[in-house]
Amino acid sequence: MTRQPRLTPVTEINDEYPWLPADPGPDFDPLAHADLAPSKQCPFVVVPRGGAREVGRSCYQVETEHATYLVDCGLNQGAGTDYPAFHGLSRGQVDGVFLTHAHIDHSGGLPVLEAEGYLADDATIVTTRPTAALADLLLEDSLKIHRQEAAAQGRQQRFTDRHLDAVLDRFHPIDYGGGLAAGATDAPDTDPTIFRFGDAAHLLGSAWLSLRAHDQQVVFSGDLGGRAPHLRDIEAPPEATTLFIESTYGGTHTHTAMSDARRRLFETIRNAVEQRHPVLVPTFAVGRAQLILGDLDTRLDQLSDDLRDRVEIVVDGLAQEATDRYHGFVTDDEWVADAVVNRVTESGRDEPFLPAGTTRPSGDPDRRALLAEDTDTVPVVISPSGMLTGGNSPRYLAELAARGGAARVILTGYQAVGTHGREIQSQFRGDVEEITVEMDVTPFGTDWPDSPTVAPTTLDDGTRGVRVRFPASWITETGGLSGHASQYGLREFARRVSPESVGLIHGPDHAQQSLAEDLAKNVTSVERVTRTGLLSPVPVESDAEFHLPTLTAEMIGDGEDISVTERVAELTEQVALLTERLDALEEDAVTSADVRALVERELSDDERELSDDDE
Repeated sequence: MTRQPRLTPVTEINDEYPWLPADPGPDFDPLAHADLAPSKQCPFVVVPRGGAREVGRSCYQVETEHATYLVDCGLNQGAGTDYPAFHGLSRGQVDGVFLTHAHIDHSGGLPVLEAEGYLADDATIVTTRPTAALADLLLEDSLKIHRQEAAAQGRQQRFTDRHLDAVLDRFHPIDYGGGLAAGATDAPDTDPTIFRFGDAAHLLGSAWLSLRAHDQQVVFSGDLGGRAPHLRDIEAPPEATTLFIESTYGGTHTHTAMSDARRRLFETIRNAVEQRHPVLVPTFAVGRAQLILGDLDTRLDQLSDDLRDRVEIVVDGLAQEATDRYHGFVTDDEWVADAVVNRVTESGRDEPFLPAGTTRPSGDPDRRALLAEDTDTVPVVISPSGMLTGGNSPRYLAELAARGGAARVILTGYQAVGTHGREIQSQFRGDVEEITVEMDVTPFGTDWPDSPTVAPTTLDDGTRGVRVRFPASWITETGGLSGHASQYGLREFARRVSPESVGLIHGPDHAQQSLAEDLAKNVTSVERVTRTGLLSPVPVESDAEFHLPTLTAEMIGDGEDISVTERVAELTEQVALLTERLDALEEDAVTSADVRALVERELSDDERELSDDDE
């Protein structure tokens, strides 16, 4: 299928998505715009409604001759639009959703989908049993955050308790495997689509998805892992005509070995406890927290009796209930590695992700007591959020700063732009002696300890907050704990699928560019690789061409020479890209001097070009 899109001449460019009209509007129909429709020769047309050229809000419409499905429906927790672009969907159109895993960037848009009426009356959300258990927890927490943000910004909520309850009632939990899509969803019986979930090894219950109809098959990778020792290996996917593959770390050839990363994290904690310095490990509540806790459970025996008695492991916030949900599956080798099942069987302990004696604070008085100076133990706090925005981790940081003394704060994962974690990370990498961050946080008591390091301030949005100062020496970065596959792992998955066409999803620009080159060069079956575009339909058929409709010069009239201001904006974007590349490396060897040298070199080259052009 190689139909050319029917584009209406326009006079303006869509700066962010040039293949779309300048203002698509809510009624814009991407399938009609591209003049694509499913048929027996092309049984699926895929429309990215999020997760295209971005990390977050993963959502892909799969249109068949008989039904409309969504693969994931997530929330963007960083900059940009919060929820998927639902342009052109009609009420009751979606016959079912296939949810690959529970993380909020894949599940967080489901209540909005319900609230805006896009789901058919009997539409189901098909997912694995662990994903259903974890998504319930994460969506409840997402509602709390959404309610708070809407109130603070004086805007109406996109969804409420009623919508959340309704969408949770639609969950259809299954084991790995599959069957007829019509049998698991509200699709008509005439739809021949067969689906299959296989273990993606990214998170408990995470899955890749294959869809097959007639003689064509498409695979969605979901988020791929294969790194966590408590999960099983990635299950081999089937061969398919087309593969949509995540690219989060597509620019990182290989990660630091997980075993090395875990050892470094433990040694950092051990050294801090030896010096009686409290430790804060901001972490994601689901997945990362259990990885760290499970590792501590096996390594604490390495400590001397005196040191082991001194350690007080603390699990706080959403990580408490998430860990409980994990423990509901630790005796089933369909979901966890054999090593976990064997450990539970041999030890008789059915909580392998909670070290013996772990403290679970139930309120602020408990938290305040943990940080008291007259205690014999040293707290090691495992608390969301991982990016120090929301949850109790930023509150712990401010409390530690207010109390003075020394502490250790261990950053264990990616820090998104716009988060307190990224702000702290940037200052730390800039070789400052003291870090300053402004946060909207409350103390564990009625007020902060009397200290010059935590002071009231007015935040950028006009609300009251606190300015927190602490030594940069508190910060340690531990890379290599990512649950995402590296470029090597993504390539091996693609080789298994052996596709003709590959669409890159869920990744930053630099990672997608690097992965595209790698797959085109090293996967022999691949004839074409594209970076998918938002609302740009992709046909699934043999010999199909990925076509991103773009506006031509004739459609937009004569262009003007780029201005110096616009060139400066381009330079700024390139600097941001360099920073993003360095962040993605997750290498301890990258120093602030390296960062400065790269930026200066890039700017020098571009300034020279700009000067030559101006002449």
